[in-house]
Amino acid sequence: MAKDVKNQPVTGQKQLLLLSFFEGACVMVAELAGGKMQAPFYGTSLYVWASTLAITLGGLTLGYYWGGELSKKEVPERQKTLFLTLAISSAFVALMPVTAKFIMAATLDIGFLTGLITSQVFYLLPPIIGMGMVSPMLISLIATDNKSGKAAGLIYAVSTLGGVIATMITGFWLVPTIGVSLPCIIIGAVLLILSIIILRPKNKLIPTLLLLLMMLSFFFYNSNRQNETEKYKILYHTEGMLGQVKVVDFTYTENGMNIPSRVMLVNHNWQTWINSQDKNFSFLYYTRFTNAIIKSMPAGSHALLIGLGGGTVAHQMEQHGISYDAVEIDGRLPMLAEKYFGLHQAVKNTVVDDGRHYINTCKKKYDLIIVDALLGENIPSHLLSKEAFTKMKSLLNPSGKIFIEFDGIKKDEDGLAQQMVYNTLNEAGFRTRIFSSSPNRTNYDIMYIATQRADNSYDTTQILTDAYYPIKGSLKVFEVTELLTNPSTAIVTDETPSLDYYLRNRMVAFREEYLGDYNAEFLEDNMSFFR
Repeated sequence: MAKDVKNQPVTGQKQLLLLSFFEGACVMVAELAGGKMQAPFYGTSLYVWASTLAITLGGLTLGYYWGGELSKKEVPERQKTLFLTLAISSAFVALMPVTAKFIMAATLDIGFLTGLITSQVFYLLPPIIGMGMVSPMLISLIATDNKSGKAAGLIYAVSTLGGVIATMITGFWLVPTIGVSLPCIIIGAVLLILSIIILRPKNKLIPTLLLLLMMLSFFFYNSNRQNETEKYKILYHTEGMLGQVKVVDFTYTENGMNIPSRVMLVNHNWQTWINSQDKNFSFLYYTRFTNAIIKSMPAGSHALLIGLGGGTVAHQMEQHGISYDAVEIDGRLPMLAEKYFGLHQAVKNTVVDDGRHYINTCKKKYDLIIVDALLGENIPSHLLSKEAFTKMKSLLNPSGKIFIEFDGIKKDEDGLAQQMVYNTLNEAGFRTRIFSSSPNRTNYDIMYIATQRADNSYDTTQILTDAYYPIKGSLKVFEVTELLTNPSTAIVTDETPSLDYYLRNRMVAFREEYLGDYNAEFLEDNMSFFR
């Protein structure tokens, strides 16, 4: 029996599989970039990645359904629809660097969660829906007789393979070396050009217009690489799978003084903030307390710093002759600490590793362990569990101390998370004292000092005062003996790492404060948010 020529595809199976491969790659580049573009606006918390995954899966769900409906058309019309879908979707991906910034800037004032989801609905959902529509149409074009199941398996396997390879290349190579914008432009342009070559549309106007539109994104990419604005000078800017890192110089005005300042921004969190002409001076309150405890250590002491950041605490150790090991999961930071923040031994003394993995495998002994891994809305519960503290205890000499910087208790908060950290330290066998960054106030930073012995000594004779932090008094006045009033006896364990849950409102409030203050100012000054 003669075949129905009208319903035979004019494009070969191998060519269609090539389109499927790059469609899968395009989906994963869009998802990865879509999440990373959120970082300087909304951070990298579980909320952000949950939203990114939900938008991606929701878009694919809609795309699969609509693509299946469009597969009912005759083959010539189906191929025409396939080309339009691929062309428009690839253009959306290439334009993501432009649309993401403008949409997120427009949603700054509508709240954290609402703005987060709304922005991704506008710049991430459309290309994902389009890419989702492609697979059902490709399946219908290569399926013959009763082989639709084989065709579906083949298309989804090839598409997924493209996604896996793109994820590895983008995550481990492209984003760290060229940023998040250029991979979107490249994969979008490649998919559009392949669609033109393979599907050979009769109307060349649409692909021409879309290619010209993609040029807009490339021009935006080039113009977005400026390193100096009216107020800020960007000394360093890279993207990476562990986040965006910037080093920025600016002039800070406080009490009528203009102070030359330098800040390390990690996903636009103020990770390190110093006087650029006096690298011993930090604007972050809790570093007065790390300096006090470091100064009180006897000669020959050895310390472990979990979380190097820009190196303020490590710099204090170098200044006071304390030998130290640092653990930092982001391999870029030791070099930056030396180049921009005045350290001399950061690269040599730093192990690039996760803090928990390091303490689990460490065989050394320390006189002081400082846990300085809290950054913005990111809560390292795995470093604050009973199991983690028990392991740290085994690394301490008998007179050793643990110092932990943690979030304070804001007004109307019950302090359960702070109580849980205190309970967990005690459960692990420590004797714990708590200090606040301001006498009789707990709404900013609080510090836990934990020792194995009853003589939980902490130098109480030092005076904390400077031009920026004009509070005089011995450290004793900063101790809070009745800080924790929550009656809970709950602790943090590896099985129940619940600090994120109990600090969820704080995490949202933190990002909303950044959206309303710092990010709005950065946008007004036309600072580049991502590259």
